[in-house]
Amino acid sequence: MRKYEQINLRELKKYFLIDIHNDLYRLRYKNNRSNSIYIKIPFELNEDVAKLVGLTPDGSLIKDLMRIYFSQKKDVNKLFLFKELIIKLFSPESTMLFKKEMDEIYINSQVLARFYYHILEIPKSDEPMRVPKWIFDSPKSVKQAYLREVFAMEGTILKNLAEIRLITQDKDFAYDLQRLLETLTISSTVNPRIGGIRKVPQSRLSIFRKENFSKFKEIGFSYPIHIKRFNKMIEKYNL
Repeated sequence: MRKYEQINLRELKKYFLIDIHNDLYRLRYKNNRSNSIYIKIPFELNEDVAKLVGLTPDGSLIKDLMRIYFSQKKDVNKLFLFKELIIKLFSPESTMLFKKEMDEIYINSQVLARFYYHILEIPKSDEPMRVPKWIFDSPKSVKQAYLREVFAMEGTILKNLAEIRLITQDKDFAYDLQRLLETLTISSTVNPRIGGIRKVPQSRLSIFRKENFSKFKEIGFSYPIHIKRFNKMIEKYNL
């Protein structure tokens, strides 16, 4: 079985102050002791990390690298998934807070924000979205975990069950996803469009044909409406 990509102590020391705390390593940024995170080293880029990164298209890494927030209105369970993954992977000292409307969660943690940026390769809010390079080098299960959450955030299945679609304003992100899908032998197309409330340039990634739908079963969906519609697709095409 192919091993996970790993982040070692030498790589982390480029960006953080590190010491051992019980059986974990404590990471700080410069002399900031108030918002440490705690991880295992080597840090494995596994399915849980891939899920967290996959949620990012609906999240935002503030450009000053002081805060991470995650907004989600259509599926509140994703907010709790985000919180669960952050706590499980990083045990942050900073508190995670919900807004009153309960459609956004955020954490003020410079060290976690810098871990996002420098280690997980998640772009800042003023930078274009890209698929992290380590995802391409990861085992199949990690790629699938990442794609499952990306399609939960930005994807849909057309009502006629003839297309799985994802819309993004970042053209390179669409082509990254196309290339990642190809590593799982799933073919897709990317086309330009004008859309959204502000009628801005977008890219539409589309997956057609029965054989691609069948292979997408290994990725699957995690949003209830998508799951229901995908089950209809499976039934329609006898997959």
